[in-house]
Amino acid sequence: MKFSFEWLKSILKFNFSPQEIGEILTMNLAETEVKKNNGRWILDIDLLPDRIGDAASHLGISQEIAALTGRKFSYQLPVNSKIKKAESREKIENYFSVEIKSKNCHRYLSRVIFGVKVKESPKWLKERLIDCGLRPINNLVDASNYVMLLTGQPLHIFDFDKLDKDFSKKKIIIRQAKNNEKIHLLDDKEYALNEEITLIADRDDPLAVAGIKGGKKAEVDDKTTRIILESANFQGTAIRKASRLLSLKTDASYRFEYNLDPELASFSLEILSAMIIELSGGKILKGKIDAWSEKPEKKLPLLIEWFKIEKFLGIPVKKQEVIKTLTNLGFKILKTTHQYLLVFPPLLRNFTFQEEVIGEIGRVKGFNNLPALPLKQEILVPQKNENWEFKFQLREWLKGLSLEEVYNYSFISKKEGFLWLDKQKTLISLENPVSDNFYYLRPSSLFNFLKNVKDNFRFEETIRLFEIGKIYYWDNGKPQEKEVFSLVLAKKGKIKNGKDESKELFYEIKGIVESLLENFGINKEDYSLKALNDWRGEDLLENGIELIKKNEFSIGFLGVIKRKILKFYDLENDFVVFLEIELPSLLQLVREEKDFTPLPLYPATVRDISFYIDKNVLIDEILSLIQKSGANFLEDVDLFDIYEPEGEEKSLSFHLVFRSPEKTLTSEEVDQEMKKIYAVLKNIGAKLR
Repeated sequence: MKFSFEWLKSILKFNFSPQEIGEILTMNLAETEVKKNNGRWILDIDLLPDRIGDAASHLGISQEIAALTGRKFSYQLPVNSKIKKAESREKIENYFSVEIKSKNCHRYLSRVIFGVKVKESPKWLKERLIDCGLRPINNLVDASNYVMLLTGQPLHIFDFDKLDKDFSKKKIIIRQAKNNEKIHLLDDKEYALNEEITLIADRDDPLAVAGIKGGKKAEVDDKTTRIILESANFQGTAIRKASRLLSLKTDASYRFEYNLDPELASFSLEILSAMIIELSGGKILKGKIDAWSEKPEKKLPLLIEWFKIEKFLGIPVKKQEVIKTLTNLGFKILKTTHQYLLVFPPLLRNFTFQEEVIGEIGRVKGFNNLPALPLKQEILVPQKNENWEFKFQLREWLKGLSLEEVYNYSFISKKEGFLWLDKQKTLISLENPVSDNFYYLRPSSLFNFLKNVKDNFRFEETIRLFEIGKIYYWDNGKPQEKEVFSLVLAKKGKIKNGKDESKELFYEIKGIVESLLENFGINKEDYSLKALNDWRGEDLLENGIELIKKNEFSIGFLGVIKRKILKFYDLENDFVVFLEIELPSLLQLVREEKDFTPLPLYPATVRDISFYIDKNVLIDEILSLIQKSGANFLEDVDLFDIYEPEGEEKSLSFHLVFRSPEKTLTSEEVDQEMKKIYAVLKNIGAKLR
């Protein structure tokens, strides 16, 4: 934002150079660039959002310079005498009224002036506007822009005679726009409006978009002789929303967005009224309109305790120094005692707590000038967060497997909700969804993954992703929030030569799970992998297994995604497998104390067995029978191949590991163990290959 150096100097009367002022403001307020424009010095200040409300004006910057340089700041315009001298006997109420119908307008002030003369502005006024980046138009418009640059309050001027053509008594109405209502603004563009936009209107038509820009209907031109001055206060969020909807940002909207003080509107109107009388002549109708939609609570004095100033700043501060600093910042000193200081906040700024005021004292003094002191409190060693540490280790381990981490939204669309088969009742819907694309909280991370896969298939043929996030669903009438670790493997392509690559991906993801559990020290006795029987997984997977914790309950599932779900995302010809495990339950397994098992003293013997069996026989049932076959030295059983040709049978292959804790097993002893296993398999109809 640009400020005229000469203008600031005329307000405050200082002897600093532009470069010195620029450095002071950069160190204590915001980054400031010093430039020259037509031989005149300009300060380009990059104000932070929290200071727009008070510092986006020459008075605000002057007050800031005064406080930072130890100067007394006061600014009074002799406006009352000028207005009184130019006041007519005619009352404003006889010619003009205001009605506020919108809650977005807090206060609306207005004066009416008759007999003005529109002409070119004097040279000094045009130069100050140009220095601040504004284009001079005429003495009336230039005066309103000048006051905005001076005080920070946007103002507007209407041609009195262009309002309400059929009425001698004019009326301004502040209301919400109607849907598809049109307005032709001063930028010569027509805008379509809706009910979220606040308007300044007469009885017939809109005159301006409130707080943003005026319209063509009541524009001031060379023939204008009677005018209405507007100085209003609007709700910042409403102005911001309207500006965004119209894609229209102005100097006025920029300031209104930050919730200006309603008292500033009254102060600025008086300055503008006096300035117009001086520049264009005329008579001011007696009185002014001051309408409120709802009067805000009055500013209250703040009590500043002396001991807290020293406590917060860490150094002793002289009382007179504090009083001087606050006075220069625009505070009114109401009362001083031995214990406290009672002050009233300045016009341009709002303070609620004494700590905010103390912060201002420290800022003006310069935080760089405060001595560095050692901490008076013992530094506590942070407590170990096992949950965070586990997730960190998990992420690093998965990245080591060439898996990419993703962060997805926690929402799915309304259409995706129907992929949950008949389980829509378990879905948690949003009360006010942004759109149908964000209708439900996700009951699984799979839906987000599939969108990731579809998007990334444009660049890669193999996708390997994982996510640590939350899922949501209803359970027994209560909403559930679960943190899960999920993983997806996907390969682009079609089945070739009867080879279904989804099986390869399935065994890969199963291997990742087993390696994960082993890596984090989870014994095989603490979990089991069984045929899928979980309602969440059943809705998603064609073939899958679930992870059971110590024969208690399911903590996750993995398997091949159903074709109908893949088809929804145009992935029906591709191969996708998915894993989802509840993270707290997995972490609990990791935390549990493990029994120490010494390394075996004797080597193991591995035998493979392959056989055909009816497709209806569950793998989990086969594993259980093998383990209960009576083979005393059987240590481990691992399925490593499944083949399902057309027909009623499937082919299975297992690794069988035998070991004795007391000796090395002979071939004959292993053969005897294998016979026991052959026997139980034949009983269920297995045909050895």
